[in-house]
Amino acid sequence: MANGTIAVPKKAAEPDFYHVRTKHKGIFAWLLTTDHKRIGLMYLSAMTFFFLAAMTLGVLMRLEMLTPGETIMTAQTYNSFFTLHGVIMIFLFIIPGVPAVFGNFILPIQLGAKDVQFPKLNLMSWYLYMIGGILALFSLFIGTGIADTGWTFYAPYSIRTTTNVSISVFAAFILGFSSILTGLNFLTTIHRLRCPGMTWFRMPLFVWAIYATSWIQVLATPVIGITLLLVILERAFGIGVFDPTLGGDPLLYQHLFWIYSHPAVYIMILPAMGVVSEIIPTFSKKPIFGYVPIAISSLAIALVGYLVWGHHMFSSGISDTSRVIFSLLTFIVALPSGIKVFNWVATLYKGSIEVTAPMLYTLLFIFYIFYRRSYGTDTRSAEYRPSSY
Repeated sequence: MANGTIAVPKKAAEPDFYHVRTKHKGIFAWLLTTDHKRIGLMYLSAMTFFFLAAMTLGVLMRLEMLTPGETIMTAQTYNSFFTLHGVIMIFLFIIPGVPAVFGNFILPIQLGAKDVQFPKLNLMSWYLYMIGGILALFSLFIGTGIADTGWTFYAPYSIRTTTNVSISVFAAFILGFSSILTGLNFLTTIHRLRCPGMTWFRMPLFVWAIYATSWIQVLATPVIGITLLLVILERAFGIGVFDPTLGGDPLLYQHLFWIYSHPAVYIMILPAMGVVSEIIPTFSKKPIFGYVPIAISSLAIALVGYLVWGHHMFSSGISDTSRVIFSLLTFIVALPSGIKVFNWVATLYKGSIEVTAPMLYTLLFIFYIFYRRSYGTDTRSAEYRPSSY
């Protein structure tokens, strides 16, 4: 008390969770940041660049196909562009797209966390992503050029071709490490950094989708990493794992490749389903219908998705018993997707629907999922469709 006045104690400052604090300035404030929002934006910027590079290759391939015979490039150059276009679109754009960008930016905020569990590891993941992408582009300009195998790197051709398969495969290997570290970071964040009171079945559905996706990244990606490393060793030392002339088995490569590459389809689609599960209740102005079934269906898709890789190999010579089993599992993995679709539609029922751009995209997404699951038509462009699909 002074001069008849009462001193009021100052209220303690609340922690500022959502603003960037860094001792660095300028470009280094971004390149050395550990803030999850800035890292998400850096992923978005890098993916936009790589997408434009892949799009340029795609346009050049279409120009080549305008007329019969050679138009603007040789057959060898076309095959190289075909491969690099696929590698960029798959490993640098569509697989890390939603998890790396929206997962980094939104996930900690939805959990009420300051950041991801391992911020420095998060930054390292981005640098590995950039190193892998730049190395893939760099292979265009050294030696005999980018691989001409297609993005699947099928053996035994990937072992015998004289192009820069080893560099391209090593780039994909590095990108795999980036994906594993990102998934591990998200899993730990979800387990350890949920705000007080946020139990498992109070988490946003987008978090559930990222959670299921992260398990795929952590458990399936090492398989493709080991497989690609074996291709490099096979080319360098002729160890005879996949080369039939040395006692290897090319079919083994296909099994190992698709054990990862089919679950990778769900790395692409599950986060998008999580986004849809957030958009629909927002623009329907009502709570999501069937929260628990939608959450559990994300885990079910991830689990069953590990078991259906053989349906990519029906023309490769696998046994009839394998065909039946993989066909049955393929039908089963459609059930959790159906659960999501029916619950989304039930959420729309009698909702006060606001028809905006996000809602229009979401409605188209639901139609696409229904169409794919009902008719099984492969609507992907031939650039991404492997020969044994």
